[in-house]
Amino acid sequence: MSFNNIKQNLKEFSIVAKTDPRINKNEQHKEIEMNIGKQLPSDYKDFLKKYGGCYLESTKTTDKIEYDVCYKPLEKDPWMGKGDDTQLLEGFYGLANDHNSLQKAIDTYSDRFPRNIIPIASSAGGNEICMDIDNGKVLFWDHELSHPDKDFFLIANSFQEFVFSLVDESIEADKEGDGILYIELDDDLLSS
Repeated sequence: MSFNNIKQNLKEFSIVAKTDPRINKNEQHKEIEMNIGKQLPSDYKDFLKKYGGCYLESTKTTDKIEYDVCYKPLEKDPWMGKGDDTQLLEGFYGLANDHNSLQKAIDTYSDRFPRNIIPIASSAGGNEICMDIDNGKVLFWDHELSHPDKDFFLIANSFQEFVFSLVDESIEADKEGDGILYIELDDDLLSS
């Protein structure tokens, strides 16, 4: 997997990185690998060094339409509606020792995830985007499920494939100006 391909794809978004320049990124990622007892995939490791704990923002947002950055998973998760084909990406964990710390996220979920799965980013509703470091697959973790075999849903077969699945998705507008978001329901949803 080429990190250059990942960087090229990320140019479609505005990257808000909050990395402390005083952090030795090489030492931080080596410490994480030592703590988990495994090597991180090279493209993901390069991503961590370059962007760290970051948020992606859509460059399509205007005064009239706001967009979120979402991803298209290979497997639907329980949080996706019937007609949904995307899921929200909130932000990536990084190497800094702050609230977006990858090591803190790993520590937080160490008793809930198998040893080969680590959180790499947050998704809506307290759910996590994870990586199986044995095979590089990117997974969605549903925090409300409690069966290890059913907690994870396949997003992508690699980190690069995950980055390539990122899309801009428009957010429903407050059409009436009253603070309420109005969405149009399709007939299938109303008849359920």
